[in-house]
Amino acid sequence: MSAVLTLFAAAYPGGNYLLALFVIPAWLLSSLIWISLLMTRGSSYRRSPWIVATPLIGVLTLTLANSMLPMRAAFLISESALNSYAQSLPEQERSSFGQERVGLFTIDTAQRWKGITQLGVANAGGMLIKCGFAHVPNGRMEELGASSFDHVTGDWYATCSDYD
Repeated sequence: MSAVLTLFAAAYPGGNYLLALFVIPAWLLSSLIWISLLMTRGSSYRRSPWIVATPLIGVLTLTLANSMLPMRAAFLISESALNSYAQSLPEQERSSFGQERVGLFTIDTAQRWKGITQLGVANAGGMLIKCGFAHVPNGRMEELGASSFDHVTGDWYATCSDYD
């Protein structure tokens, strides 16, 4: 359960801070259960080869989450929907607000100007960080004003803007 929640949270650019509120207690509970099974006298679990499963699942999950593979996979599943949505936006300097489901993501802010499209993903990032995706042809990243960006595929980037 903890691993699944962690991978879902990692599927968002910058992570999903609402899911993270559940992920941390879930991992703590999993750890406490694992330790209590180890400490129980006469437990067959202590001699079982499954004793290493919990730590291995934890390490594998954290490795996958840090590799950005869940976010890239979610993006690839949603890429055609994101392309269609980005092309449907009118050219304007101001951001438009309103939640709309696009592929696997909920877009809450959208802006298109000079051929660049910036999409904010709901619940992505953190309290003072807004993350999303940007379609930037010709690699004009300096026009985004984002604090960080990672290339996803083609002209698409995962972006985060720090507001602190």
